[in-house]
Amino acid sequence: MRGGHAHCSSLEREGVSGYGGRVILARTPEFTPLPCIGTLPAVEGDVTRVGVVARDYLTRARVGVRERHEAGVGGLALVAAYTEAIDHLVAFLFAEASTHFLSRSARLNQKCTVVAQGGYGRGELNPCSDIDLLFLYPWKVNPYIETVGEVILYALWDAGLAVGHALRNIRESARLAARDMKVKTAVLDARYLAGDESLYREFETGMLEEVWTQNPTAFFKEKLAENSERHARAGDSVYLLQPQLKEGQGGLRDLHTALWMAKVRFKVRSFRELVTLGVIGERHVLELEQALDFLWRVRNAMHLATGSHQDLLTFELQDRLAPALGFPEGRSGVEAFMRTHYQHASTVNRFSEMVIARCVQAPERSPSQLPPARLIRDGMYIQGRTLSIAGREVFEQQPAALIHVFAEAQRHGVTIAPATRELIRECLPLLADHRTDPQLAAALLTILRARGHVYETLFEMHTLGVLREAIPEFGRLDCLIAHDPFHIYTVDQHSLMGVRELERLRAAEFAKTLPHLTQVMQEVPQPELLILGMMFHDVGKGHGHDHSGRGARMMRDIAARLGLNIDEAAACEFLVQHHLLMSHLAQRRDVHDDQLIIDFCRTVGSVDNLQRLYLLTYADMRAVGPGVWNNWRDSLLSDLYVRGREFFEKGVFEAEDRAARVARIRARALLAGPAGDRADTERFIATMPDSYFLSTPEELIGGHRALRRRFDEREAANERPVVATQLAHFPEREYSEFAVCIRDRPGLFAMLSGVLAAHGLNILAARIATSRDAVALDAFRISHEGDPVEEERWERVERTLRGVLAGEVDVEELVRRSERPSILARRRRRIMTRVEIDNRVSRDYTVLDVYTGDRVGLLFSITNCLYHLWLEIHLAKITTMVEQVLDVFYVTDNEGRKIEDAERLAFIRRELTRALEQEAAPVEARVASAS
Repeated sequence: MRGGHAHCSSLEREGVSGYGGRVILARTPEFTPLPCIGTLPAVEGDVTRVGVVARDYLTRARVGVRERHEAGVGGLALVAAYTEAIDHLVAFLFAEASTHFLSRSARLNQKCTVVAQGGYGRGELNPCSDIDLLFLYPWKVNPYIETVGEVILYALWDAGLAVGHALRNIRESARLAARDMKVKTAVLDARYLAGDESLYREFETGMLEEVWTQNPTAFFKEKLAENSERHARAGDSVYLLQPQLKEGQGGLRDLHTALWMAKVRFKVRSFRELVTLGVIGERHVLELEQALDFLWRVRNAMHLATGSHQDLLTFELQDRLAPALGFPEGRSGVEAFMRTHYQHASTVNRFSEMVIARCVQAPERSPSQLPPARLIRDGMYIQGRTLSIAGREVFEQQPAALIHVFAEAQRHGVTIAPATRELIRECLPLLADHRTDPQLAAALLTILRARGHVYETLFEMHTLGVLREAIPEFGRLDCLIAHDPFHIYTVDQHSLMGVRELERLRAAEFAKTLPHLTQVMQEVPQPELLILGMMFHDVGKGHGHDHSGRGARMMRDIAARLGLNIDEAAACEFLVQHHLLMSHLAQRRDVHDDQLIIDFCRTVGSVDNLQRLYLLTYADMRAVGPGVWNNWRDSLLSDLYVRGREFFEKGVFEAEDRAARVARIRARALLAGPAGDRADTERFIATMPDSYFLSTPEELIGGHRALRRRFDEREAANERPVVATQLAHFPEREYSEFAVCIRDRPGLFAMLSGVLAAHGLNILAARIATSRDAVALDAFRISHEGDPVEEERWERVERTLRGVLAGEVDVEELVRRSERPSILARRRRRIMTRVEIDNRVSRDYTVLDVYTGDRVGLLFSITNCLYHLWLEIHLAKITTMVEQVLDVFYVTDNEGRKIEDAERLAFIRRELTRALEQEAAPVEARVASAS
């Protein structure tokens, strides 16, 4: 190569080389070379200059890529152009390295070939992609090989490219491929770049022969296992709100896996060759080309926007890229952008699954070798493990058969034949005029009533578009984005995931870890009503506020079309209307308040409704995403369910007289106390307020009595500062309870929460009680998912607490130090603070709901602000969902009275919001500067 003119090798003319999808699609898209092509100056073997030349060339190449991308050039064409530009650079460097070597050594017959591997081998380079090179030589490493490798690698590194590389001869490559699946896979992506063509031919022939002649079973098994593990790591769904374009389901790696398997099974180089073989149709490849063009355009945009090899399409990037990719500004544009993404990712997922299915099928057998076909319904038959239909007329004559085909596949435990799946997609318009057909409704209810494969069947129906056409209300959820920081799936996928969680519960999959929920699931009548409620609980989303009420009205119409009777329709409507109720009360309210439970039971109306709502709430939480459901939320939800069930069993929805209830609890506490310490127990009971007995689990009262006794002993001994602590672990619920007994003082709760936050402890809830002789007994529930916090850490907490009480440590400075951002700190979406006030739910307290972004020391900040607003905290419940926190406080004024004055309530809301917003801004700025 001289003056930037790369010769076209015979291998390139024969199609071994290729850009921008040619290896996958066997057709290079039309593109215009980047302006930098042909501008590489000859350096006549002066390798000291090649690094500068390469850096300048790559800078111009990336400028050209950005200009074309911003001009709207498609993903396929731009990837092809950039890959070609890098090929020219590698060929140039190879030529200069060879010239340099030959100028110093006249030895002839030196052989070396530079081979592209991985994404570079497939011709899939985006602006910040790394590249993988194989330097191939005949026998032993020699000075020529070393020179070529060093010149090319150092120049590419100087240019700013991330380069992976290997030096091997053909024999080493074969030996490694035989025992290393990654090396074997890399062979399937290999592409000639520069050097000795005959050496590459020998390599390709030998290696492909090795791959093609092996038994494919082990290869397929490992690739399918990799696929499953990768999907699980990335979220196991096409419909993630923040999708992974490469490793996620429906991502580029799915296509790579399908292509590798096709190469091994069918001895092809590209998907288009599968059309010639009759394995797939021309339409499938055309759909794939459209999907790839979009996905690669998005990936180009991500690389250009971040300046890095970025594959996670974050919320921040969605906001930035949507208008840049031609979608409208604002939320509607982001929704349209993501809907388009999901459609194309779904195409990739569907195509990959189809090709993989063709690959793993047993080799073609003659008709005499096939098992006999069994007719199971008019026009439907099963052969082996596959269900097929006789022809398109089956659907045309009876459109309800578009549902029956899934019910039959579910009943017999078989898959639907690919050709039948294609017919289903083609015949979808037939459903529009038959949505009220009783046969259609009956078939759908049959699917929901089945004991197994409900989720799988519904998911396949949704994937093929059947649910959308049969029940258009569900179609409106298709690819709908939930605008909150909690969910990781689109609304349609979240709803189906909830069905999956119910089905797993029904199959007793969690009988050991969730015995109570499993038992209730076995008891619930007509589980199909629960599944319907789960499917449509969010059906009102996407139309503004009050999605529950709107969804309930829509559920009424759906139930009528499905032929449900009045009671069945009412049960489904109830679930949709109140699907948030138990989650709200369990996580945000005091479930030990009898009046709250009575109001809850009156809303629920029956034990059947209570059971279904309990199960739906569980499935709804679990389907939000990994890590949302935990033992703490299990305990909160089950406590509410049990209290509600108790009231239903009593049959009387009236609150027990408070004084009588307190007297009964006091009497039981006295009887439970040690016989020799009756006077001490009586003294403790007499000093604690009624609110303590109404809100504290009775099994903890004895421990608190002992804690108060230790405090009294230390105070009598003039110990300073006087503090007594107690720790109890509840491993089955994944929390520990840390109780502190201390002389009450202003701002005590804020101080205690600050100390705990400074030690990195996650507070789930807190109960605050002050005795009649001004001694505070504050109990904190501390999360410990996994093993309890080690004792040494608790000892450090107590030492810090004593230092704060003695005035030796400033708690505000302590919290500030713990807030210092790390350079590894992750930037978060800005979440605006919102404060809501509820004066109806409690007779004695004003309830504050504080929504804000999560950060270190947040609870201290809120409680410190409440202290300066002259408010007393009596109960706190903390809920963290991804990056948003909801902290709930039951408060009174400093004289113990509920706050009724409207102006003061408005002032509290305004000041708390202002304080938290002002505090959040510098924290975010510090994180941004650190990163």
